[in-house]
Amino acid sequence: MLVYVEQQTPRTRYVIEHVFGRMLGWELEWAEGLDEFIQAEGPKLVYGSRGMDGAYHVPDSGWLRGTGVPKGEVPCAGTGNEFRTFVSSAGHDLFASIFHLLALVDEVRCGTHDQHGRVPAEALLIVKHKAESTPLVDRWVLELATSLCAIFPGLPGPKRNFRHVLTVDVDNGLKYVGRPFHRAVGASLKDLRRSGKQAVAERWSARRGVVADPYAILPQRMEEVRAKVDRAIVFFLMRGGGRYDHAADHRHPAFVQLVQEVGRHAEIGLHPSYGSSDEQDLMVRERRTLEGIHGAAVRINRQHFLRWRMPETLRMMVDQGFTEDHTLGFTDRVGFRAGTCTPFPWFDLERNEETGLMLWPFAVMDSAIREHLKLSVEQAEQPLKAMSEAVRMVDGTFVSVWHDRYLSGHREFVGWPELMKELVQHLHR
Repeated sequence: MLVYVEQQTPRTRYVIEHVFGRMLGWELEWAEGLDEFIQAEGPKLVYGSRGMDGAYHVPDSGWLRGTGVPKGEVPCAGTGNEFRTFVSSAGHDLFASIFHLLALVDEVRCGTHDQHGRVPAEALLIVKHKAESTPLVDRWVLELATSLCAIFPGLPGPKRNFRHVLTVDVDNGLKYVGRPFHRAVGASLKDLRRSGKQAVAERWSARRGVVADPYAILPQRMEEVRAKVDRAIVFFLMRGGGRYDHAADHRHPAFVQLVQEVGRHAEIGLHPSYGSSDEQDLMVRERRTLEGIHGAAVRINRQHFLRWRMPETLRMMVDQGFTEDHTLGFTDRVGFRAGTCTPFPWFDLERNEETGLMLWPFAVMDSAIREHLKLSVEQAEQPLKAMSEAVRMVDGTFVSVWHDRYLSGHREFVGWPELMKELVQHLHR
């Protein structure tokens, strides 16, 4: 595909290369000048204020010519699957619409945050227009490919494949083992009030090694599904004792064994602690600790509580050599926070440059379904399968998020391991 842009910028280059290269798998060539473009034969596209004979035209609203964080209102039209931005009498500026979502413009500009410093879902245009349940960007790009193939029959079809990436956040590691004695005593008193003597006996039996810790079953869970998913990634929290950080002691032999056993069946990623979005030193120390236990470099990340500051936290990841971040998703619903199910490189708006950090958006998370949507394990099957089928329809990458406590199947989490395996089986076809 030969492309001519009236005024090329880092933003136009970023989005067009992503659309044709990563999303469609097509070869892209940039026209060096207008004369070359006009004289060229074969498939070609112009992104500009006016169309040209023999070329597919995408109207340019001029929005991608700016620098820094965009200001002003974004023109919107429609809701749900019909939601569009940058629509005018000249047509739909497809590339500006895609860039607006992938560059996380709403996230960067938002001045409202929840109690954990996160941008609330309701502040995003894609949510305000009830469009978060559809991978809009992927649909738009496939529609573009259909139009281009109709005009230029020699073009290949989109080179996309459906993938399921199963991920697990290990917030605890172990439920009873590796906890300070005084905390175990305090927790035993709560157990007694809530669940009776049997729960207290279970706690101390696990601490003495008489019975297995209920959360130590995670390696078995990963082994059961590994062959049926395209990737399996487990993110370990290295910090405990805080209000929001509850991991067992990473120095405990049982915790070390857990990480190493999980590493035989999944990739290992870092789940930086609650304060890491503000303190780079925390992320550095926790990563080194995990690498020491794992015995290999860790280049994959997901922020604890999905908590990050834009752009500071992502710049920390870039500086530290992380290649993937899996934080992008909703804490309170299912859906596509950036309107896509295709991994994409983070674009630093303030520096006006593409980075080497790939963002992998997820579509579903167990805790969002149970704790925020208030769905039972039986009711959770519907949204899980609905989101996965929305991704399958566009041959995208379906990323699911689970937690070690859910996959333990222990007490209130009975049925969740079976639900996870049922979803894996459903998608393995």
